[in-house]
Amino acid sequence: MQGGTSPSAKYYVYLGGTGELEIKVSIWGEITSPGLYSIPDDIDIATLLSLAGGPSKDADLSKIKIVRSFPTPSVITVNLKSFFKTGKREGLPLLKPGDMVRVNRSSWGSFKEFTHWLTETAILLGVYLQLYNLSKEIR
Repeated sequence: MQGGTSPSAKYYVYLGGTGELEIKVSIWGEITSPGLYSIPDDIDIATLLSLAGGPSKDADLSKIKIVRSFPTPSVITVNLKSFFKTGKREGLPLLKPGDMVRVNRSSWGSFKEFTHWLTETAILLGVYLQLYNLSKEIR
């Protein structure tokens, strides 16, 4: 497969063979290179994740959402953890034109983000209290 992308690319174009049908899909969330991808029409979700640089370390691979708007709006939930355990592609949905894929953050990733925010808030509060006490001493 030929393709063009860089580590910071937000758009991937598949340079396929003559007459090969291409579709556009987007992938968001806990992915190395989220963005809009032009891919062959027979790509499954695991291959798209690979093209997008793979999931981040905080990705929840058990609840990947595919939002499909055509022919009728629907949301498909995919568990890629089972695929990575067995290697069997049966049951992995093929992507369709206009699909939007969302890889959510794991509970652990959310907890780490919260504790990081809490730590930064505590540091800012500590600095504020130091400055407040210093200003009281100066008066």
